[in-house]
Amino acid sequence: MRFYVLGIGPIGSLLAHHLRAALSRAHSITLIHKSVSQARTAASHGGTISVENQGIVQTSDGYDMEVFEQRDHSGVGIPFNSTLSRDEAKRYSPLLEHPRTDPIETLFVTTKAQNTTNAISRMLPRLTPRSTIVLLQNGMGVYEDLVQKLFRNPESRPHFILASNTHGAWFKSPLHVVHAGIGDIEFGIIPDNRGRDFEASLSEECKPQHERELSLDDIARRDETSYAPYSTLRDTVAALNSLDGLGCKWKRMSDVQLGMRKKLVVNAVVNPLTAILGCRNGALFKDEASKRMLQDICTEAATAFQAQLEADTRAFLGSLAPDVERSQAPLGRVPNDLQADVLVQEVQRVAQLTRGNISSTLSDIRKGRQTEISFLNGYLVRLGKQYGVPMPVNSALLNMVNMRSAIPIDQIL
Repeated sequence: MRFYVLGIGPIGSLLAHHLRAALSRAHSITLIHKSVSQARTAASHGGTISVENQGIVQTSDGYDMEVFEQRDHSGVGIPFNSTLSRDEAKRYSPLLEHPRTDPIETLFVTTKAQNTTNAISRMLPRLTPRSTIVLLQNGMGVYEDLVQKLFRNPESRPHFILASNTHGAWFKSPLHVVHAGIGDIEFGIIPDNRGRDFEASLSEECKPQHERELSLDDIARRDETSYAPYSTLRDTVAALNSLDGLGCKWKRMSDVQLGMRKKLVVNAVVNPLTAILGCRNGALFKDEASKRMLQDICTEAATAFQAQLEADTRAFLGSLAPDVERSQAPLGRVPNDLQADVLVQEVQRVAQLTRGNISSTLSDIRKGRQTEISFLNGYLVRLGKQYGVPMPVNSALLNMVNMRSAIPIDQIL
């Protein structure tokens, strides 16, 4: 099987390294580069990825490379020789006579949220209903954006896995990753449009609740006639389950979404405030003004989450047969982790834990890049609009970050 990794930043490189360490060489791992010059840089470093943790460096090789030019939406990947010496890589031009056009089986996406839809659109002709796409980004709304813009037809839509990552990493040099913060990766499978229940084993009443666990056979059994459409999904989940070094955990989709919402709120507080103030994470919440902002953002988010949950519950009850008991439905019971005061504590905990860090939004602004704010506070604002919840503080932060991004870096006093 061939696994592709799109987004060769610190997290993408960390993921590729652990995939290569866990999987046999019979499985190809292809790193996708957005330009020939980027591929040359990677090849000049031996085509290897180095991961450093607590001063110990581990190196992996055996990667393939393909170039998908940014303005080319044909889906064609240009193979790039990853075994060249440093001098050879500087002079090498990939052969256009041997492009790759075969279907992509599995695509891991670690690009920033704001770049994901455009990046995936370049390889659209090679993505099929049998492909599997794993989304690993900050924020929420990326999957919905992809469905709206690229995959409107459910029958031609690939399988999707959503993942929430809490690892911290940064580049010491090209393809030399410092794994600075050990976390985990929780992932779940978007429900099947054909009706297959990927979480069926969790409903086995013949087992006690604590003995139930998700099973690859819920995705597809190798001996069943309908295995082929689900083969890459099953193999991708198996590959993720093998990444012990990243603490990968397959969970029910509702649990993954809970974790994603918590992380969303953390980023919706820390990222815009540090970007506007130009400070590290640890400078926040030492004054009453920033504490009030923290409380307001978390209260707005919690209220929107509650409205969403109530609407989803009402829709579920409306779909039941008339004779089904409805009195036990947990209408309005928001999980404790999404209560405003709990969210406030979580934001403060993460800000303290990452007190020396520069947020990705501040980093993007300093580099003159588009920020991911539309998938942070922007997502919360859209959620509030959908369910009739006013979001004045989140709306203000969204506008302020966009205003800040519009000012060229060389015009800042």
